[in-house]
Amino acid sequence: MKHDLIIVGGGPGGLMAAKTAAEDGLKVLLVERKRELTRINRACLQIFYLKWMQPDGYIEPVKIELSPDKTRLHLPIPGCYVDYSGPLKPYCNAIWISRSGYRVYPFKNELFGFFYDKEYLLANLLASAQKAGAEVITEAMALGAENTADGVKISVRTKSGEQTLKARRAIAADGVNSRIVDSLGLNQKRKVFVFTPKAQGVNYVMEGVEPTIPGHETAWLSVNIPSITGHMTGIGLMPGDTRWVSRNYQDLMKIPEYAPWFRHARVVKKTAFVATVRTPIREPVAGNVMIISDAAAPIETWIQGAIACGYQAVKAILKELNGQKGYPEYIAWWQKAFFFNDPRYFKGVVTHRALNRICSDEEVDYIYKLFQDKRVVPTLAIAKNPELIKDERPELYQKIKTNLDGMLKKLEPLLATYPPDSTIFKEPDAHLEPWHSYPSLY
Repeated sequence: MKHDLIIVGGGPGGLMAAKTAAEDGLKVLLVERKRELTRINRACLQIFYLKWMQPDGYIEPVKIELSPDKTRLHLPIPGCYVDYSGPLKPYCNAIWISRSGYRVYPFKNELFGFFYDKEYLLANLLASAQKAGAEVITEAMALGAENTADGVKISVRTKSGEQTLKARRAIAADGVNSRIVDSLGLNQKRKVFVFTPKAQGVNYVMEGVEPTIPGHETAWLSVNIPSITGHMTGIGLMPGDTRWVSRNYQDLMKIPEYAPWFRHARVVKKTAFVATVRTPIREPVAGNVMIISDAAAPIETWIQGAIACGYQAVKAILKELNGQKGYPEYIAWWQKAFFFNDPRYFKGVVTHRALNRICSDEEVDYIYKLFQDKRVVPTLAIAKNPELIKDERPELYQKIKTNLDGMLKKLEPLLATYPPDSTIFKEPDAHLEPWHSYPSLY
């Protein structure tokens, strides 16, 4: 065969796989549907997390090594790194704000991540992959995969029509709405997340946004107002003086306390996202095809998770090509390295979003005032300790407890798809300490 490995998808995971495989001597073809592979056309926060408020994507340790001439994104456990030449902005504050301005700080004056420019990162990975000898085809839509006796066939559509590509092995890195995954029938046993079966929306990059919150210059801001569309408005860092702003900023502008933030604001870019939220693929191997990063995840693995998947998948394939058992090793790593492979992940997702769905603006104000200036996420803190308000606000206590119990009950069919032994940690608070600064819900 002309190629040892076909990789579908030119995101961070696919490019890392192409780079690693080519450097290890494999004949690699990467297929990408976009014309400009490095162009970011969908909503993306572009945060390299060193820690975060709750376990979500990749939970193994990560590091950023800074020097005058370059930045290195380092993943110690897989033992790989990526050199990055673009801008960085530190995230040192995560601030949750209620309608009346009560502020809660999951992180305050504590470095928890960096904004990075994903287009630079993709360009760096692409250059490294091509330098190592990987072949790249753009404007080629992968339609499906089929295992064969000696390898795999990938059907693609290009400007010149449909064709079939062959290789000894393949990697599906084509994102959360993967056509390869669907063609292999791997979605059939996955449960769709009942509360948000289809995650979709439009987000903006804006210039001239002027928050009045102290510390906003290095902050992720989450304005939580149940009465507005989407309940929460997120504002993050972007290049230069621009900000990432979630889709409902127009509603926030109508509230007098927040209107001044957008007095000089202007939209410079609009991006969209759409995804079906499903349980993860716990064993992301189908014959000669490996499924990696977002293609096997409920939503996303984060940038560091995608990089780790690309690297680890190639190392597994190399072992398989040499008669060793690389796939079982990859599966075991995958199931422990990402928290969504633990059933408690979805419990956290439901709880984190519940407060804004069931409370009024005044009730959120009350809860945020209770935790003001504390290092917690108020949604998780009140869910774990509803007794804090039982005496003073018994009706609110009962409302939160009843609704949370109902939501978790509704989640049971999804959780039942997880095997009995799928809990990653017996004591997650201790294990996940690098990822948050306060007791978790788990």
